[in-house]
Amino acid sequence: MAKILVRSPRFESITLSTGYKSAVLTLKIDNVLRYTIIKSGVGGQTITFEISELIRDYLNITFSGTYTEQTVSTQGSTIKEYLNADGTGPTSPYTIVNVDHVAYDGYGTFMEGVNPNLGSGSQWLIQKDVIKNGYYIYVPEESTGVVPYLYSDQVFYGAYQTNDTTLSSDVPSFVVNIVRINCSRYSRDSPSNLKVNKITFVNKFGVLQDLWFFLKTVKTTTSTKETFNANTISTSTGSATYSVNSPTKKVFNKSANQKIVLSSGFYPEGANPFFEELLLSKQIWLTQPKPSSPADAEIVPVIISTSSFTYKTSLNDKLIEYTMEFDMAFDYINNVR
Repeated sequence: MAKILVRSPRFESITLSTGYKSAVLTLKIDNVLRYTIIKSGVGGQTITFEISELIRDYLNITFSGTYTEQTVSTQGSTIKEYLNADGTGPTSPYTIVNVDHVAYDGYGTFMEGVNPNLGSGSQWLIQKDVIKNGYYIYVPEESTGVVPYLYSDQVFYGAYQTNDTTLSSDVPSFVVNIVRINCSRYSRDSPSNLKVNKITFVNKFGVLQDLWFFLKTVKTTTSTKETFNANTISTSTGSATYSVNSPTKKVFNKSANQKIVLSSGFYPEGANPFFEELLLSKQIWLTQPKPSSPADAEIVPVIISTSSFTYKTSLNDKLIEYTMEFDMAFDYINNVR
């Protein structure tokens, strides 16, 4: 079963045999038949189905602090050819395309070509630092965390502890180097593993990845409102009067939103792909101290509002630091009904 990345198109094809006039895709998602699609053609014609958008309807990534593999399966899906143009009549027992995949919410780039997937074999599911020719992550001192990797056709999250400087897990040929950052100048009175801001996002491989922002944080609250003119005239006393304490302009549809601006601190040039993937991610969470109990952490969904990314290099910029802005992915005033 291929491990496909369905934020990019996935094409499945069949070539009709002589005399056959249609191809039928039966697409199952986690063993439930969801789609039956018929396309007509003629013998010798190659008929192609694009299935990634159909699969993504059923792929919902969640994160509440637990790192797990989140996929859907298309096992049992097939493309068959039929004698009639409307997908009826005898089917060929010989020309059957099996569409058995495990789908991840990742993507490939244009230069990587058609039908991107995770491949096979053991590998870390983070970008390699091509300048240092190795895998590196940058985390606060005395912090714990995880790094995603593929092993035996399944995604796992290798855990590192407070004093670890390397991580090998089940990928011993490729060690992840853990670079510890001293955050004593910027740390705050918060959980021991949350001295600075941690962003968790779905990366290009379709798995959860952590990225730390070590420098300052700026949080703002903005509000919007609508007003209307109210009639405050009272005739209860037998004559028209009004109270000077009652406003004639009243507010309705008052709402509020929060945003947070994070500064990354200084990263090496080889970490640029982490920030690019964060910019392109559709699902992001911020781990922050809980306002009502700063000793505890809470995980909140955010949307990155920064819309452009300029690659910084050590030659051009000397010290590489990124500032990114995030909107909270919910209204500050609870209006969930």
